[in-house]
Amino acid sequence: MKNKIKSLVRQRLADRRIILFGAGEVAEEFYEKYGAALNISHCVSNLHREWGEAAFLGKLDVKKYVKSEIQENDYIIVCGPVAFRSIELQLNMEGLHMYEDFVESNIAGAIMENKKIALFYGQCILRDIYKCLSQVSAFNEEYASVFTQSIKHQSVVLNRLLYYIKDISDLYVYTPRILDVDSIYFLSPKELPTDCRIVSVSNLLVPMYWPQIDSKLENINSWYLHSYNSVRDTDFYHTLYRREDLNIIKMIRDGMSVSQVVDALSSEDFYTEKQVLRNRDISFKLVGIAENNIDVTILDFLKEHYHSEMLYQNFIHPNKTIIWEYVRRLLTALGVSTQDVEHLKERSPEHIHQSGDVPIYPSVVKHLKLEFIHEDTQYEILTGNGIVYMNFKEYTAHFAEYTKRVMEITRMW
Repeated sequence: MKNKIKSLVRQRLADRRIILFGAGEVAEEFYEKYGAALNISHCVSNLHREWGEAAFLGKLDVKKYVKSEIQENDYIIVCGPVAFRSIELQLNMEGLHMYEDFVESNIAGAIMENKKIALFYGQCILRDIYKCLSQVSAFNEEYASVFTQSIKHQSVVLNRLLYYIKDISDLYVYTPRILDVDSIYFLSPKELPTDCRIVSVSNLLVPMYWPQIDSKLENINSWYLHSYNSVRDTDFYHTLYRREDLNIIKMIRDGMSVSQVVDALSSEDFYTEKQVLRNRDISFKLVGIAENNIDVTILDFLKEHYHSEMLYQNFIHPNKTIIWEYVRRLLTALGVSTQDVEHLKERSPEHIHQSGDVPIYPSVVKHLKLEFIHEDTQYEILTGNGIVYMNFKEYTAHFAEYTKRVMEITRMW
């Protein structure tokens, strides 16, 4: 089936008049890369603001999509992976079919370049790996890559791009969930072509620096006060990713003032060495369990480097060191050269995916002997208005004040 589909799309792209569905950034990138090789007529769009003569890069008309104006010899390229599901449904309702009458732009590009198709299916870590791999020339010479986001509680059938591309993939790289690999959104290897190579990459929650955060998976807590991009705090969006600082909540609930909270948490003896090392060891143990039977693992690297550089921004999102090490190990597993990795890593921003730092308690810094944190360390705190730099005491004061305010409002309800 895989080769038959690729041959069909290749023939359609060569023989038919091409219409781009979409006039945004994805369409522009596709046009700049492949426009000269295709007979592209115009663009269609569901967005009124995009319509107009020569509205696309000053070259192509952008029209309203009308099924009756699609000719028998037309072939549509959908340039919008985020909107693919709704557009695919729209075209299907009009009697058009994927591959036969239209194709997604990433798939079209991969087939045009006659490369192996690498499907990346997972969440943030895998998306960051995918972004970095796209810079590795040795990988790109062999593979054209497509990333699709895994969404909890969503069937693979509902993820329409994944539903189609799984049938033509040559490489499948995925991050299995730790507790629910048999859930409906997990893509079984049985659904992939028999000659598709499958590589698993660990998808980890690593709370080794943050014992104050309840990192239980699927934790539902009635004191969930500090949501990411909370509408209840328009001045300062916290970056705790659906987890709270248990100490601040308890202290404010017990009547301590903001200054008392800051003084207590700023002490190098707030957590004992035994508590900190136990949290670290439990983190490593959980990582080891999660990486059982995983192809590309990271635990040995964590153990060797956690004290010398800040490997994670928060317990969900890693910094570039971890992402590029994943890239190195994935390339090694695939037998692809890693000679460009170190150079590309040096050129990368510290945060491949900027999700904001969660400051580390001074007692954790002391007992883990963290060489990269000092008394005057400024953390990058993600807010609604961009990055704000704060030291530990400033962040803790703001967090405690916010907790106090929300609790007061909650009591009023």
